[in-house]
Amino acid sequence: MAEQFNYDNLFAGHVQPVVAGEETITGSAAYTRGTVLGIITASELCKPVDDAQTDGSEAVYAVLAADADATDGDVFAPVYYTGEFNINALTFGGDDTAADHRVAAIKVGIFFKDTVPA
Repeated sequence: MAEQFNYDNLFAGHVQPVVAGEETITGSAAYTRGTVLGIITASELCKPVDDAQTDGSEAVYAVLAADADATDGDVFAPVYYTGEFNINALTFGGDDTAADHRVAAIKVGIFFKDTVPA
C-alpha cells in the first residue's frame, strides 16, 4: 500500500528558504511537528521554547519537523532552522505564544505568519 501524505499547513510561504537539519530533543515528553524549540546552552539539547526559562531555551532556535517522543530519553529528530510558519500550526512551551517570540524568531530566520485556510 502506498504512503499517503497529509498536508498540515505548517508552512506559510516560500520566500524565506527552508534550512533543515537534525537535533537532539530532550524533556521527558512527546512533541508534535511544529513545536518551536529553544536550545539549552550547557548541553546543546533542544526542548520547547519557553520564555520563563533561563538555560538558553527561552530563545527560538528551530521548529520541529516531525513528531518526536522523548518520554523515555533524548531522541534525534529533524528540525527546520529557517522558514515561514503558520502560527496556527505551532506549539510553544509553557504558556508562550507566537506573539511572545515573533521578533526574536525573525533574528534567526524563522517567520511566524497568520494564514487563512484555503
